[in-house]
Amino acid sequence: MNIYKLRSLGHKRQFSLLLILIYIISLPVISTITYFVLRQNAINHAYQASRLYIAAIDAVKQYVEDELRPVLKKELPHKFILEGMSRSYAAGSTARRILQGFPDYIFKNASLNPMNLKNNADEFERGIINDFRIKKDIKEWKGFISKEGYDYYVIARAGSPVKESCLYCHGDPAAAPKEVTKRYGTTSGYYMKAGEVVDAFIVYIPIHIPLANARKAVAIFIGIYTVFFGIIFWLINKRFGWFYEKIELDKKTIEDISKEVLNLNHEMEDIVAERTMGMVGLRIADRIRNPVTVIGGLCRQLSKKEMEGIPKDKLEDILSECQKMEKIVADFDELVRSKRFLFKREDLNEIALSTVRLLEHEVKDKAIGLAVNLYEKPLMFNANRQLIKIAIRHVISNGIDATAPGGQITILSGIKEENIYLTITDTGKGMTSEEMHRIFEPFYSTKGRIGMGLPLVRQIISEHMGEIVIDSNPNIGTTVRFAFPTRWMEKETAANE
Repeated sequence: MNIYKLRSLGHKRQFSLLLILIYIISLPVISTITYFVLRQNAINHAYQASRLYIAAIDAVKQYVEDELRPVLKKELPHKFILEGMSRSYAAGSTARRILQGFPDYIFKNASLNPMNLKNNADEFERGIINDFRIKKDIKEWKGFISKEGYDYYVIARAGSPVKESCLYCHGDPAAAPKEVTKRYGTTSGYYMKAGEVVDAFIVYIPIHIPLANARKAVAIFIGIYTVFFGIIFWLINKRFGWFYEKIELDKKTIEDISKEVLNLNHEMEDIVAERTMGMVGLRIADRIRNPVTVIGGLCRQLSKKEMEGIPKDKLEDILSECQKMEKIVADFDELVRSKRFLFKREDLNEIALSTVRLLEHEVKDKAIGLAVNLYEKPLMFNANRQLIKIAIRHVISNGIDATAPGGQITILSGIKEENIYLTITDTGKGMTSEEMHRIFEPFYSTKGRIGMGLPLVRQIISEHMGEIVIDSNPNIGTTVRFAFPTRWMEKETAANE
């Protein structure tokens, strides 16, 4: 789905798609993080358990060497009690008893040269022991290995270097205690040297069980997470439907207002162009009316007389051209008179309120106060609705431009004698007396614009037989007052009698 199709969807569907996208992206991320956290916790637990296990075995060996063996040797000087005097035997026996409670664990006192061949190191274990022999500063190794179809976390602790006392049993087999040679023979576990490392304590902890538990926990989490998102999705789509409807309604209202503003701007541009040309034409027509009338009258008088040196046919040509110019002036007059048929009865309050709504967002964006106090009853008059909206909008826009943030625009309407009126007051920068004298001049502007706004406004008000009054003071503000007769057709008739 491309971006244009996505934008064409309603807010409800857009938000639903956003939720689904968040779910699709977040689920694998959170699940992976959760699995690795649980996996690391399992490894840490295994490590701590291994260290405790190795410490217990090492403690048994030290106990045999430091306490038990000296006592037995003193009491039985000519005998070697394997079960009490051999460190490896005591450690192995203790390990087997501990592992009865942990059947999946493996402990091995792996050795390069063991008496008990069960402790003979395999290839993996020999590599670890050789690392301890070469890198004497390393005392511990840990890592993962697969063994007999299972995954193990392995911890290896370097065995203690061979001591002189150990050579009593592990030196020359001829000198070894007969109890040792009888039990283990004379082929392995002898001829060791003092100071060398030949063994390591290695613990294999089955990690597949906690990892399986971690994966199970992640699966449960995925289920809970999916149910949670499902509930949220259902709530948003079912319980908050009114919210989406309001958004759609507000969006439609804003689009309608924007469309109306756009149409109004286009109409204003067309009207400005039309009025500009019309005003220029009317001025030209007004200024040539009298000269054309005089020329035409003189030509008519001269054509009735015999004038020496003036051919009559030339006078007739001049008269014909004058009549054409008189016809142009008459056409302009008729154009002005014909505009009254575009008018109908309208409510000034309703026109003003609908125009204000179009500009409310501009007022809010500039942090300007807006007070609208319209007359309590409809103010009916003959009007071209669109032209009056253009005039009101232009004056309010001027007020918005002139007013600083924190200022105020006030709109009032009412009745005075036989006229209805609308006043628009701002607390902007105002105008000087020099500017006031020129505000209705075409192409004059204090804002670097085309300067046809207020002349157009006055032209519109004049076409409605109305009056525009502007009062402005620098740093105080400006008040624009529109006044319209409620029955201008009758007034016009009376004025023509």
